[in-house]
Amino acid sequence: MVQRQDYQTLLTGCGETYHSVVAPGIHKYPFTLQIPQRNMPSSFKGAHGKIIYSLEAKLSRSMRVPSKAKTEFTFLSKADMEFPQLMEPQFGMKEEKMKVFNSGNVSMNINTERMGYLQGEGVKVMVEIGNGSSRTIVPKFSLYQKQSFFARGKRRVYTKKLLKEAGEPVSASTCQTITKVLNIPNDVSTTILNCKVLHVEYRLKVYLDIPFAKDPEIKFPVVILPADCMFGQKVPT
Repeated sequence: MVQRQDYQTLLTGCGETYHSVVAPGIHKYPFTLQIPQRNMPSSFKGAHGKIIYSLEAKLSRSMRVPSKAKTEFTFLSKADMEFPQLMEPQFGMKEEKMKVFNSGNVSMNINTERMGYLQGEGVKVMVEIGNGSSRTIVPKFSLYQKQSFFARGKRRVYTKKLLKEAGEPVSASTCQTITKVLNIPNDVSTTILNCKVLHVEYRLKVYLDIPFAKDPEIKFPVVILPADCMFGQKVPT
């Protein structure tokens, strides 16, 4: 577990510090807290680790054990949109020769509009399929989350499937172009790459389901950004 603590002195509305001695009775201390201007990762709870932010108040009393109150809050890191590759299209091509129970070749050409998407946005995938085999094949699409945890020089990986959909079947000895839109869930975590002990990444996987044969597949990286981000603008972290 990695912990980082920041302390600030509470000030009154006039900018003065509160008195260190509290008289008997009920007292309220309104305050605001400035979150540090650092490149901090978003809150996240995963299979083998978590990133949490909390606020703790401590009351010290003479000859008694100090009293503490603690609450967690959700922090969402602002994304830097100045990476041009987030807006660039992605392309992939795969060709497979059938063996044993099938004959012929199958191929697929895939492209997506870009790499970066917002929470709740749709990922549009276009697939050109050439089915030169003797079997009907079905294109399938999945979006999954990859969690990587780093400790003591080792890495532990956990994957979680978010979406899985199938396209229209492609008959033997035909060619077909299929367009599919996968809608990213609104509540999915954003991509996290700015944490030394935990990474959260996403992959789009497109493959052809072929009976009695190895399924050819292509994977693309997908970067998920906060829903309130605007492409082409740099938002301070």
